[in-house]
Amino acid sequence: MDLKQLLNKEQYEAVCHKDGPLLILAGAGSGKTRVITYRIANLISAYGVEPGHILAVTFTNKAAGEMKERIRSVIGKKAEEIWMSTFHSLGCRLLRQHADVLGYTKAFSIYDEDDRERLVKECMHQAKVSDKDMKPNQIIRYISDIKNQLLSPAQFEEIASDYNNKIVSRVYGIYEEKMKRNNAMDFDDLIKKPIELFDARRDILDAYREKFRYILIDEYQDINNSQYTLVSMLAEKYRNICVVGDDDQSIYRFRGADITNILEFEDDYKDAKVIRLEQNYRSTKNILRAAHSVIRNNKGRKDKELWTENNEGGKIVFYYTDDEIAESEAVLHEVDRLMRVSDVSLRQMAVFYRTNAQSRVIEDRFRRAGLPYKLVGGISFYGRMEIKDLLAYLRIVSNPHDIISFKRIINVPPRGIGDASIDRVEENAMEKGISFIDGLLDAASVADIKDSVKNTLVRFGTFIKHLHDNKSNMKLQDIMKEIISRTGYLEYWMKDTSVKARDRVENIKELVSALSEYEEGNAGASLEDFLNQVALISDVDKMDDKAEAVTLMTIHSAKGLEFDVVFLTGMDEGLFPHKNSIDEPGGIEEERRLAYVGITRARKKLYLFSAVSRRQYGTKKLGQISRYINEIPPELLEHKGRMPVKTVEEKYLKGSIEDTISDMEPEFDMPVDVAPTYKPGQKVKHKKMGAGVIVKIEPHGDDFKLTVNFKAHGKKVLSANHAGLEKI
Repeated sequence: MDLKQLLNKEQYEAVCHKDGPLLILAGAGSGKTRVITYRIANLISAYGVEPGHILAVTFTNKAAGEMKERIRSVIGKKAEEIWMSTFHSLGCRLLRQHADVLGYTKAFSIYDEDDRERLVKECMHQAKVSDKDMKPNQIIRYISDIKNQLLSPAQFEEIASDYNNKIVSRVYGIYEEKMKRNNAMDFDDLIKKPIELFDARRDILDAYREKFRYILIDEYQDINNSQYTLVSMLAEKYRNICVVGDDDQSIYRFRGADITNILEFEDDYKDAKVIRLEQNYRSTKNILRAAHSVIRNNKGRKDKELWTENNEGGKIVFYYTDDEIAESEAVLHEVDRLMRVSDVSLRQMAVFYRTNAQSRVIEDRFRRAGLPYKLVGGISFYGRMEIKDLLAYLRIVSNPHDIISFKRIINVPPRGIGDASIDRVEENAMEKGISFIDGLLDAASVADIKDSVKNTLVRFGTFIKHLHDNKSNMKLQDIMKEIISRTGYLEYWMKDTSVKARDRVENIKELVSALSEYEEGNAGASLEDFLNQVALISDVDKMDDKAEAVTLMTIHSAKGLEFDVVFLTGMDEGLFPHKNSIDEPGGIEEERRLAYVGITRARKKLYLFSAVSRRQYGTKKLGQISRYINEIPPELLEHKGRMPVKTVEEKYLKGSIEDTISDMEPEFDMPVDVAPTYKPGQKVKHKKMGAGVIVKIEPHGDDFKLTVNFKAHGKKVLSANHAGLEKI
């Protein structure tokens, strides 16, 4: 393996670095995956490092799988010994081995957001907190932030001073108690609990420090405080930590990501070697120029500028459309044209948007046109109601303490068991210190429950206990088949004649196939292994790269991906940058990094879209072109559709009214609820001042202020209702 032939100078330097801390500042499209792959392979083949002494952490299972496959192609079967996973998969793996130290069993459940919300609602009820005080999803966000700060309920209670924090403190304590009782972890726990484990058992920490002598962390700019702490603990002994990232692509602050982790790496490790990867292999020169012209406006960044030996490429196409419908039709038109004229495949095209809600109009237009698309971030197979029901059955077979899963399916299909009866069983179980499943078996001793209901509860508990006791001797698909058969779940949906029910029946059958397929590909895998995989899979992990369809996704989901053609829609002030970010400290810079990520996903062609107006809550509102478009030099842009007002003004001032373009549109200063009668760029005539062009419209109470550039009198501001303008 001649690395000098395979890598550029900086890549080679990064790959050959052996001991000590290393910071690789890898710009978009600079070959960072290639560098990580060859670095790991080189550590093993050239330096004799045992594969089992290497820990590599990525942000998606998809990336981890692809990277391991690449390494396997270089060094063979030894690649299997490398610990390569996401942060959450790493935490899960550690906890499956040592959960008992923290008072959990190794069969703990992993709660998703739906499960957390169900539990938080229970905790709020117990804490006498109304959703008028705080919404459950707000409390969930607070709890995530608290866990990221590594605070226990008692520690948080001490510092909780304002109204919201005190409310959250009451709920948080109950939430943690119930999570422990349910033998359950949430996603934040998968990072926080290993840290608690290492704090409690220094010998376990020392063992893993000895094991992980070389640590590589990808996307380091996106790690949060708890992830930073976990990595720091593991790296402390050997300090052979290599982090790869790009501060310009830090876009997950809403998840707790802290950009200072990468900006201050050299403070944490004074002897760190820093290598910059600035040669881009992905995009054209024009795309990179546009990206740099945007990101250079950020103050909190390390100085760097990507360059490429790729061709100039075409200009960035800027579409300024009437509304979101016209925007989606323009996207559809360009997709069709690129297919026919340029022979671009559908799978090499992607449409990005800032929020998931924006996809509706685009999806609608694609469906009408019969154009294939795949939606990333929609309801996945494992997120469908019937699949989540059956997974809940599997979870209680694995973990009989999981009350949330019990409650989800105790009446699915309907068994005539009321909430009051379930509450009494739970109370009895808590009083006797037994699991919920043992509580079901003990239902006969519970007062205030009908005998028929008691019998049903005992039968259900007996069935689940039978599966739990025999799960290690049964195939996964057989467990599921018995659940479906004994509960009548499939029959229940087959009796329903609706189209939706037919889809559910097919999905149920597909789940059995999925279990069979999983067993074939993972010999000796347990029920817990399967549940781990399902719980930890992300939207990007589920993408079908080979499907001949246009990809629709948020820009956040597009991180790490690339396409020949990218359509970046909804670039309006208030939408992108999002209105929630504008007044937040660092919000505009975070959104600008997001724009940078979106731009740099494009290999050959980039389209940007903004609209004069968009419908919000059923009402059309005028908008303003995103500042990020205005940061791109005009010579890099090719305009299509309408044109911004500054072009109108510049053109008018240099020539005559006859030289202006009548359909040009302005940058509006603020949104308004109702479009005025007059149109920006429209020619008008005034009784005294003569001919002119409307260059700006601003709301003014129940009226509108019109800025009109008159040929004889210059710019004047007039009332739309009282100006008496005549349209030319």
